[in-house]
Amino acid sequence: MIAGPLGGLVGAAGGLAARRIRRHRHRKILANRRDEQLADAIGALTAAVRSGMSVPQAMAYAMREAGSPVRDDLTRVVADIEVGVPLGEAIDAWAERSQSRDVQLVAGALDLHRRSGGDLPAVLDQVAATIRERVAVAREVRALTAQARLSGWILGVLPIGFFAFLWLTSRRDIEGALGTPAGLASVLLGLGLEVGSFFWIRALLEVA
Repeated sequence: MIAGPLGGLVGAAGGLAARRIRRHRHRKILANRRDEQLADAIGALTAAVRSGMSVPQAMAYAMREAGSPVRDDLTRVVADIEVGVPLGEAIDAWAERSQSRDVQLVAGALDLHRRSGGDLPAVLDQVAATIRERVAVAREVRALTAQARLSGWILGVLPIGFFAFLWLTSRRDIEGALGTPAGLASVLLGLGLEVGSFFWIRALLEVA
């Protein structure tokens, strides 16, 4: 009612973009938490194998020791094994569901042991160490790019906030600009460039 049809359109687009960004951020936070907890779960799995447990028993022990979301993943793996799914297929399905390189590394190590044998605890120790190194590097990268991410948010929100300020303080001038095809096209082009630049900056920082 205050901003008119154009304001409603811009608000709806902004709401959809914010919802999409929130979902993406939630998935990324969940993936980071999974990677951080996975090394501890592999440590529990290694300790169980060293104590003489079989791999399925060790998976159940690691499930009880892990936190969410790794516990949820291992719960499904253990449930699959209990209903008769072969160990290799259950682990491969876990790796496919998670879409995590670290989980795929664990699945590869377990599959290699299942096919060729060998010292599984030693291999899992190396896998856990590799995962911990990756997590440490990811934390460092996020810390180093925090300022760039904040700058991206500021650069993305500042022009929109300035436009809203002008809409409240100089609404007649803004309405005059929006009343012409050239002015309306300029505003829409500017908003499109702002949205594109925001996602471009996020893509450049995706390594974090």
